[in-house]
Amino acid sequence: MICTITAAAAGAAAFRTIQLCCTRGDRLGNSIARAWFCRASGAAAVLYCLHRYEGTGARLTMFGFLCILAAVTLTDLHRREIPDIYLAAVIVLAFLSVWTLPGLAVWERAAGALCVSVPLLLIATVVPGSFGGGDVKLTAACGLFLGCRITVVSVAAAILSAGGCILFGMISGRMKKGDAIAFGPFLCTGMLAGMIWGERMIGWYLL
Repeated sequence: MICTITAAAAGAAAFRTIQLCCTRGDRLGNSIARAWFCRASGAAAVLYCLHRYEGTGARLTMFGFLCILAAVTLTDLHRREIPDIYLAAVIVLAFLSVWTLPGLAVWERAAGALCVSVPLLLIATVVPGSFGGGDVKLTAACGLFLGCRITVVSVAAAILSAGGCILFGMISGRMKKGDAIAFGPFLCTGMLAGMIWGERMIGWYLL
């Protein structure tokens, strides 16, 4: 029990630190409600990793991935960019996960890196402004980590949720045609959903 509480406290502190670093100089990082939400998210992330995975290496790898998703979300919301250092960190974790989280074949990881990022790149080339370069690179890096199946359903969930958000914004009058949104947070939310409910989501899409 003491170890679990300590781990949850460490996760809360890690996510709060990420929030402060990613939103430096903005009131977003000073909001009490958002600060406690971030702490709660960090504690929940640690508890999820402890419950879902076995072995210290697997738990640390997955918690590191969740930390990067949190950093991408906050940075893209704050600055509308996804720094390459985050993507490099995901790639490093992807290589480490070959040993800490065995089970994904090399071909599936390679397919995960290409199956969504290449179509997004083509769309971004044909329709300028549809997707940012950071979004494309994020799907490639996360695909290398999660594999093809989970990446496809994760990005599909991200696109559906982003489309729903845009539709709601236009209906409510908060958005108009041509307004841009930060797609990174939707991608990260989709990746998180894919991690937790990936196989179930695949079943939903196939029904």
